[in-house]
Amino acid sequence: MLIYLNQSRNYYRNNFTNCNYVRREEKYMKISINTMKKLSKIKNSVYDDIKIEFLYHSNKVEGSTFNIEQLSILLEQKMIIGEHSINDVQETINSLELFDFVVETLNEKLTDRLLREYYSILKKNTSDENYGFVGVYKKIPNKLRNVDIELAQPYEVEELIKDLLEKKTKSIYDIADFHQKFEHIHPFQDGNGRIGRFIILRQCLENNIDLIAIDDEYNKEYREALYKAQTSGALEQLVQVFEKCQNKLDEKLQSYIPTIEQVLEKID
Repeated sequence: MLIYLNQSRNYYRNNFTNCNYVRREEKYMKISINTMKKLSKIKNSVYDDIKIEFLYHSNKVEGSTFNIEQLSILLEQKMIIGEHSINDVQETINSLELFDFVVETLNEKLTDRLLREYYSILKKNTSDENYGFVGVYKKIPNKLRNVDIELAQPYEVEELIKDLLEKKTKSIYDIADFHQKFEHIHPFQDGNGRIGRFIILRQCLENNIDLIAIDDEYNKEYREALYKAQTSGALEQLVQVFEKCQNKLDEKLQSYIPTIEQVLEKID
């Protein structure tokens, strides 16, 4: 996520040269792991808004019927407003918990075990848990509707994921490449898109890259770009969508600049 600083604030350019943020241009900074962890301790502030923005759009891509207001009420008041399927309600509740867990475990290496733990949190108390699909890789071949992409077979998943997790992700191109490969493997029976976008969030924070929340405005472009990357290996279109989503999130969170600056001042 870009935070636009007042250009006269030379203090930040001169004093915050450590890992707390990385400056792309003079008026930009990025949220790091340390900053995000500190923000997570502040209630009813920028952390909750980042969470709501990320989850609303990521879940909507998968057909969730929760709107922004309903999701906010669920987070703040623990109340369900509106008509939703049981699985949608449970997965939405789980996604709020998973967001926090992803932030809490940022200092851990993303391993096979941690990845499956993400999935266990996302799918607990859903019908998938009843079928024995939670916490394990897919047992039955799955496919994408209306897309002619051949996904990995269940017996291939473990080795493919192991190899993918060994790849270094340091740039937005690396993140885009990891994402298209993860979605091509489609390691879990369901929920792969949501898990894949949580990984994007994690990778952005790990590498001081502006946060990427796939905005619903770019849903169609995102799907088309992902398909192109999976079928041709071309990443440019997917990276462009990621950058549009970064800019969109920046615009929405401008009012939180003072909070970010205050948190930065308190980081050792």
